[in-house]
Amino acid sequence: MFFDRLEHVGNYGKGAKWREVILQFIKEYSLVLDKEEGSYPLCHGAFYNVMSAELKSDNAYEYHKKYIDVHCTVSGTEKIDGAFFSLFLGSGNYSEEKDAGFFHGIPEKDCTFYVEPGNCAVFFPYEAHKTLLLDDRGDAAKRIKKAVIKIPAQLWEKA
Repeated sequence: MFFDRLEHVGNYGKGAKWREVILQFIKEYSLVLDKEEGSYPLCHGAFYNVMSAELKSDNAYEYHKKYIDVHCTVSGTEKIDGAFFSLFLGSGNYSEEKDAGFFHGIPEKDCTFYVEPGNCAVFFPYEAHKTLLLDDRGDAAKRIKKAVIKIPAQLWEKA
């Protein structure tokens, strides 16, 4: 997992296809605010989901096996907690169809990201993340609009 500005996310790893997906999304990022909720295709089997959501004080952890998640807020600020998957072994459930597993009632976290417009939090397969949390640093918006880029894991090549 890592956190950076959207324009820098493509610099991680060395996969040319990874970079192409990120660059294609960067070209569309300014249009996301006006897009309807739904799923939009990108190159190389990647896509992104646009959603508006009410933020919560708590949520379940989730993880994926097939896709890398790149969480990009376009309005508001979202708090996301990240945790190492080893904390969750032997608990939760996983849906192959949805490529999502969820864990409830596990309080540990290893990091917190505050994702504002232009920033992204990236989670690789088996990295647990608790999304759609209220920004607890002050008087923040209780609703956000965001895009989650879903990138096939095989497009990532480590440097």
